[in-house]
Amino acid sequence: MSIENAASPIISEFKNDPRNKVFVGFDALRISAQEETGTEVSPDSLKSVIQAYLDGECTDEQESVYDGAVYICGYVARSCFGEGPDDDIDYEIEWMVNDDGSFTAQVMQS
Repeated sequence: MSIENAASPIISEFKNDPRNKVFVGFDALRISAQEETGTEVSPDSLKSVIQAYLDGECTDEQESVYDGAVYICGYVARSCFGEGPDDDIDYEIEWMVNDDGSFTAQVMQS
């Protein structure tokens, strides 16, 4: 699945019920990380990468995976809060921990 396909239901849901934030689930984050890095990213690996980022302990390799994962957050923010995926828009990400230890990104316009 591509980033665009993973983002499409999130964007559609927002357009049906606009609000000041959108939620990007763990599966979409993992799809984004895999597409952007060109490598397989396991669920456990992505959990570790996001936790390392939150702890301020990311290695260069982990930062590359993290950047790939949050790429979809920017894509969704531009599509929901701007005019389209190419718009320049400021946004913030707040991380929520799910019951299974995975993460959901809460994306808000800044």
